[in-house]
Amino acid sequence: MKSQVAIDLGHRRLRAVEAVVERGRATVARCVDIELPTEVIDGTDAVRGAFVALALGNAGIAADRATWTIVRDRLSFKRLVLPGAERDEIAGMVRLAMLREAAVSADAVVDFVPIGAEAWAVAASAKEIASVRAIAAAAGIAVERIAPRTFGTAYLLETLPAIDARVDSGDAPDAAIDLCGDAVELVVAGRDGLRATRGATVVDPDADASVTEARRSWTGFRLQQPDQRPAAIDVIGPADVAGRVVVALAGDAGLPVSHLAAHPDVTCTVDPGATWPLVGLLLEGARKRERIDLASPRRAPDLAARRRMQLYAVVAIIGIAYAMGWTIGRKERGTIEARRTELRAKAEGALLEHRQFKRDELRARHIDAWTNADLPWLDSLSYIAGFAPDASRVVITGWNGQALSDEATVSKDGTMKIPAEVRIAIDAEAADRATADALRESLVSKRDFNVRSTSTEGKAGRRLPVAVEMVIDSLDGPPVKRAASAAVSSRKGVR
Repeated sequence: MKSQVAIDLGHRRLRAVEAVVERGRATVARCVDIELPTEVIDGTDAVRGAFVALALGNAGIAADRATWTIVRDRLSFKRLVLPGAERDEIAGMVRLAMLREAAVSADAVVDFVPIGAEAWAVAASAKEIASVRAIAAAAGIAVERIAPRTFGTAYLLETLPAIDARVDSGDAPDAAIDLCGDAVELVVAGRDGLRATRGATVVDPDADASVTEARRSWTGFRLQQPDQRPAAIDVIGPADVAGRVVVALAGDAGLPVSHLAAHPDVTCTVDPGATWPLVGLLLEGARKRERIDLASPRRAPDLAARRRMQLYAVVAIIGIAYAMGWTIGRKERGTIEARRTELRAKAEGALLEHRQFKRDELRARHIDAWTNADLPWLDSLSYIAGFAPDASRVVITGWNGQALSDEATVSKDGTMKIPAEVRIAIDAEAADRATADALRESLVSKRDFNVRSTSTEGKAGRRLPVAVEMVIDSLDGPPVKRAASAAVSSRKGVR
């Protein structure tokens, strides 16, 4: 288990202790209690820090972090009543009360320990805290905690067993006189923690000055707080000075007074002497409870910061929601894009199939249209032969029928039709010119079609003397015989 160190650098003395703290118990390994040289007392923070490092090294104490204390006369103590205070308001109320009642500077560092509706507050100037940090930096020992010796003494009294007169005292507290050499401090504490404290600087470090100041502190306490009746008094300090204070107070207080040389939670390999309060600070620091720490004091909550955090939280939630929406949207977009590509490929394939099907359909309908056209060429031949004035005098030697259109037309209703325009070339022979002219005239006189002559005048036939060549153009299919009431038709000549 790694050892812990507490350091108390006073006006005229340096006190330090090294102990191993485990499970609420401490084993004291080394102690230092030496007087400061004049050059150190009057020196700068760097000089004092260098002396601390040298003294601890000579004592065999090695530490990279430590609990530091501040001398009693540079601290302000106040027990404050905070009725009905909300938890978030306590820090602000304590600081305001210390500024008003304890007359501390505006830049003072204030920390407190809540006790129900009350609180013990401790204040130190910012300059004093900066000085402690500068000394620690010069000594090469980081600041773990800054706290008064007072609360180390109070913890020792808190955890002392009830013996002798304490058995019948009920909730009565214990008192301690801390003889640290630079000052005399009276501490009263019960099972609920610190109840009262009173300190005074000792200008002359001899035993008589300590005895006088101890008696004065006890008398002042009894006059100011008569309701607090300690069950016993423990004197903390060097054995020779503590012995004289025990004798003096035993006669004045009328209570059991003893020199604190042992504690049930502490195992000592050396006598802690004036460093007992430092051992108490190490024990208190190991407990999970409220404690004074001027290196990291409690501060009033920053309501603006709380609002900022709420705003940040809202912005973060919006950002997360946006990111999630963007991620999900992007994923969905990818899915939709893939689906669109798939459907587009299917559509393009289906379009090709549709177009192929449409072409096949149109081709079949085109074939059907031509098949269903069924032009009455033979009926037309018989009909035209009937125009001859005398069948025995006219011979048709050649017949050539041709549909003029090679394309089908599609109507609005989708039906496909073959245009009815036809051209018929007729080669004939007549017995004489008069018969040939009569045949031509009879065809020309018929208004259902157009007749053009292509024969050369005087051309002779093979069977009959006169050759006749004519071309008939019909817009309504091959000319055939129609009923008197029939209209011109584009399909098979009749409709």
